[in-house]
Amino acid sequence: MKKSNGSNGDLDRALDAALSRTLTPPQVGPQLRTRMQAALLRAHEPDLAEVRSKLEREKQERLAELEANYVQLRRRTLGTIIGGAFAAGAVAAVAMPWLQTHFGNWAPFALASAGAVAGLLIALGAGALRGTGASLSEH
Repeated sequence: MKKSNGSNGDLDRALDAALSRTLTPPQVGPQLRTRMQAALLRAHEPDLAEVRSKLEREKQERLAELEANYVQLRRRTLGTIIGGAFAAGAVAAVAMPWLQTHFGNWAPFALASAGAVAGLLIALGAGALRGTGASLSEH
């Protein structure tokens, strides 16, 4: 028992002495401390079912987030393709009369070639912005 600073200090010491004479400590094996520490460690270990359910919840949350990002990416891509198609049609409608006056029967070929070069430049520029370089075969 801890020491008392009050008037019961002598009484507490007498009680502690009487209890130690009356009550003998139980005999314990030499492995008690080791087994107790192991039991305490096991008590703090998380339950396997609990860990599994937590991981499954996190997995479902991440899958939902990936799905949302995938849908958003698909919408942006579709919007970009439609916008690019309209822009290409507008450029072709404006440029075709000029190309026919300068290239004659070769005007459709010149327009298609210019479109292919523009598409390659856009693809290379997009690859450079992403930091993947000019390799289009990786995607």
